[in-house]
Amino acid sequence: MKNQKVIIIGLAIVIIGSAFYYVIFNRGISSNPSGINTQVEQTTLQTQTLIDDTVTYKVTPKNFIHSNETWDFNIIVDTHTGSLDQDMASTIRLIDDKGNEDKATTWDGAAPGGHHREGILKFSPISPRPAFVELKIQTTSSAENNRLRWNI
Repeated sequence: MKNQKVIIIGLAIVIIGSAFYYVIFNRGISSNPSGINTQVEQTTLQTQTLIDDTVTYKVTPKNFIHSNETWDFNIIVDTHTGSLDQDMASTIRLIDDKGNEDKATTWDGAAPGGHHREGILKFSPISPRPAFVELKIQTTSSAENNRLRWNI
């Protein structure tokens, strides 16, 4: 009878220990179910805002996977005074971590004019993939802080 209690308690300890091990082991896997290094490419980046006098730029990077044909930025520009007449493709540059500036390939969005513009500004992907990128926006004022930066 004593031996049965020892065996039952021993089995209970093994089962409970196995359950804890399973839970802890699966928690680590669920955060990265593919088992692939997730630090290779970050594809979801935060929206950032640049305010230049009376013009507000809200920029959200999209499609930052190197295999994509373009790296896209969703851009919303608003003002309550004047007209938004700038050529978005020529006034915004993509800068990599080495200081190289790239021109946009396409602006797919609202035409110049009005108080609100929205569209997608497209750039060719940078290779090798930089540690960060910046968008340099040629603003209407002499603002020195006319860059938005994302670590990728």
